[in-house]
Amino acid sequence: MNEVTQVLLYALVAGFSPLAFLAILAVLGSGHGRVNGSAFGVGFLLGQSLSLAVILAFGVATVPNPDRNHPTFTGILELLLGVAMLAFAWQARRPRDPLELKQESRSSALLARLRDIRARTAFMFGFLLGIGGIKRLTLTLLAGTTIAVGGFSTSEEVGLAAVYILIATVLVWAPASVYLVAGSRADAWNASAQAWVTANQRRATVLSTLVFGLILTGHGLLSLLTS
Repeated sequence: MNEVTQVLLYALVAGFSPLAFLAILAVLGSGHGRVNGSAFGVGFLLGQSLSLAVILAFGVATVPNPDRNHPTFTGILELLLGVAMLAFAWQARRPRDPLELKQESRSSALLARLRDIRARTAFMFGFLLGIGGIKRLTLTLLAGTTIAVGGFSTSEEVGLAAVYILIATVLVWAPASVYLVAGSRADAWNASAQAWVTANQRRATVLSTLVFGLILTGHGLLSLLTS
């Protein structure tokens, strides 16, 4: 798997985020969808862009000997993330316990709060969500390191970074763009999409986590064995 394909894979894994999709749908249904959705989308894009730019800037320093250490470094990170995703998928197949139900109710409460939000708060929440948790940060680290030590020209690095950002944030900027153009005409679609995602979030998350976990684990092991 070459560097471009690796970066595209990381972008796809990062981009499939039901929570981010539900969050933008909730913000678009706040009654000020164009303003709040745009603020959230811009914040999300900036958060993802900033985290990748920082990693790119220090990519070579993070891997002191790129030619020798890069495959091992990324292989270890891919393997750890892949195993963690498989463990999550395995655990999620079981019936939900009271703690998981409590966490789901907290997520529902958060989404309800997003329906009554101002533009500044939407921007800040989108920015923090764009930087991400452990999963998104790890994938951004993998993508940034792969780009930084891949032997690309400056223009190629910028282009590949832009492609990563666009794919990794598509579930946020795409609905925001549709609503920006369609306005209240998209309310019916937004409500039906939110209802569908809410009803199928757990199933989609488990399935995608299992698939991407297997891919990352397999590629991580292959990288370690051949490095």
